[in-house]
Amino acid sequence: MTSPSFYRTIHKREESGSSKLRRIAKHLARRHAVKLLVSVAVFVLLFTSFLMMGTDASGTAPASATPQEQVVTVQAGDTLWTIAKRFGSENEDVRYVIYLIKDRNELRSADIKPGQKLIIPAV
Repeated sequence: MTSPSFYRTIHKREESGSSKLRRIAKHLARRHAVKLLVSVAVFVLLFTSFLMMGTDASGTAPASATPQEQVVTVQAGDTLWTIAKRFGSENEDVRYVIYLIKDRNELRSADIKPGQKLIIPAV
């Protein structure tokens, strides 16, 4: 026959085993919660940074070209400088012509792409 103290020892061992499993389960749950929290934080950070990223395109299209203005399609290798030199007069400052082209086409930077149409104002 077994003594009551033996029963308590077995019972305690079972409790300690199950409590150990509970501790492991809580630890794993915390680790998963931390991973989830970090993943959500990274997602929110990336999402907001993409929303805040600006573009060089304006929200509105420039007005149609007038008869005094020319429409030019940007070719590979073209820059605003080369286009301004091509369409500006001899005594006109190229930087001023670039300013006029950027202003007329509502460009925020000097970046242009092949195939893009630019309106060249009358200089």
